[in-house]
Amino acid sequence: MKRILTLMTMLVLSVALFAGIPHPVFVEYVGAPVSFEAYLGTDTDHVLTDMSVGCGILTDYNLIMVECGNFPIWEYADVLYIVLNYGNETYEWMDIILDYDNVQALSGIIWYEGEPGSDITQQGSFAQGWNLWSYNVQLADHAVANLFAPMTHLTKVKSITQSYDPSLDPMFNTLATLVDGYGYWVQVSQADVLALTGAAIPLTTEINLSSGWNLAAYLPQVAEEIEYAIDSINNGNLLKVKSITQSYDPSLDPMFNTLTMLNPGSGYWVKVSTGVAFTYPSPPARSAYEEAVSNYVWTPVIYTNSTCAYGYTTATEGYIGAFAAGECRGIADVREGTISFVINGENPEEVSFKLFRNGNTYDTNTTITTNPGNDVSGFALDFTANIPVATKLVNAYPNPFNPETTIAYDVAEAGNVNISVYNVKGQKIAELENGHKEAGQYNIVWRADSNASGVYFVRMNAAGTDQIQKVVLMK
Repeated sequence: MKRILTLMTMLVLSVALFAGIPHPVFVEYVGAPVSFEAYLGTDTDHVLTDMSVGCGILTDYNLIMVECGNFPIWEYADVLYIVLNYGNETYEWMDIILDYDNVQALSGIIWYEGEPGSDITQQGSFAQGWNLWSYNVQLADHAVANLFAPMTHLTKVKSITQSYDPSLDPMFNTLATLVDGYGYWVQVSQADVLALTGAAIPLTTEINLSSGWNLAAYLPQVAEEIEYAIDSINNGNLLKVKSITQSYDPSLDPMFNTLTMLNPGSGYWVKVSTGVAFTYPSPPARSAYEEAVSNYVWTPVIYTNSTCAYGYTTATEGYIGAFAAGECRGIADVREGTISFVINGENPEEVSFKLFRNGNTYDTNTTITTNPGNDVSGFALDFTANIPVATKLVNAYPNPFNPETTIAYDVAEAGNVNISVYNVKGQKIAELENGHKEAGQYNIVWRADSNASGVYFVRMNAAGTDQIQKVVLMK
């Protein structure tokens, strides 16, 4: 799955038909496409290419731009198909549901191999250890031994009640076939891959949940917001949904719900109060989803049981690792003073915590005891004794942006701080900060409404530190 660059949207249109009205769509690509074609599901006769007015392959930004205003007629919720040609008869395609935004860019959308109408390939990537996995393509063979045969480092596959181990006598393998709509634990001794090709599993496929905990598959082909995806059971019957590292509880303050998106290829723990059969809904009219991809300095060790832990922290930014028995067991991003962990482990254990921010690690003396299968809440992690150890700029976000971006910076010792913005000619066009600052962590917003699209440089001068960061304004 390729990433889609998220752009800020602009004016909202209130008409139903948009012939001739500018509506550029931006999609990020990976690789080196030589050309593309774009057409509507409602009008396959009119095809736009990279040579059409307002269309093109923006190689400087790895973006495909399609100007939908070139279509004779397009409507809200029309499906736009984009087919990339990489040469040598190699193609990738994706579909976008158009909306009212003047500038549209969607995230969480999958590039498929081939062309529209061809089979879908689900590329499964497994990290060393346990992985919570599901499939969303129709299998020609549901036999576990045959399906996982291409994997080199498979050590075990588990459902809630059955297991398969390729090293055992087949008589001991109780998990013989996979069931559409179920999720599974997959363990590998080293990183491994498994590609499955077939037609998409229909979203009318019922998933039967029993009272208590279930392992469920995610069947849609694109990421969706969890509240939309499981709306049919989120009516008092749903108690909790967990991934390996995140959780969602409809009874909690939303700040504690770190699991906000469901993603293809992932399986999920789902707990309900009574048995129910549910189906996933059709994709919504607007699929403006962002799949958060984080690179952490710690990688949690995964077990097939876990504790949901909800607490508070004095930290304002960064992420916190939970540690037990010398292992990282969970990661939580700081969200306005709240933290929500899925702490992996089979037995009650004492857990300590570390904060990582801007390349630095901070400790706290607070510990908690886990309660696998249940919740721990009400604890507080105090990191106020920690101050930045270096004066530096932190990555601006979003970047690229339109029309504003937030620039974070650290000040290790009190002194004058100057932050200014320069264009590619070296001319200073804005001064964002110029004054005395105490040691601490700060944010400042640059609004670039009056500036033209292009590359700009943010420069920070403070305490003998002179740093420059590139930002891109895209209107």
